[in-house]
Amino acid sequence: MIRTEVIIVGGGPAGATCAWALRRQGVACFVLEREPFPRVKLCAGWITPDVFRDLALDPSDYPHGLTRLEGLRLSVGGLKLRLPSRQMAIRRVEFDDFLLQRADVPVHTHFVRDIIRRDGGYSIDGRFFGRYLVGAGG
Repeated sequence: MIRTEVIIVGGGPAGATCAWALRRQGVACFVLEREPFPRVKLCAGWITPDVFRDLALDPSDYPHGLTRLEGLRLSVGGLKLRLPSRQMAIRRVEFDDFLLQRADVPVHTHFVRDIIRRDGGYSIDGRFFGRYLVGAGG
């Protein structure tokens, strides 16, 4: 059985960032992810400068492409609007993998089926044990 202080189920942005923050505080943890990274993620890829701030990242340190969007043009029923916007387009396949690598914790490819609370912690499928469990699956 593989043991740790904290098991994080889900290696996307939330799980990877949780692992990164725990590791920075000296807390032993690992991530369980059902599929290996990098992986295709077919969902929105827009983030704001605040996301970089919250992740303690400088956009200039991000090793992949960022497309900056400074405004939006909307047309609804003949009404045309220009709205200021501060967003950046990212590719989730790159962004998620970057965050998980930055966490620098072990990642185990495993599909969670059974969680049992026992012995002051959590046993997952009889293979993993952690004192604490974080659910970060999207």
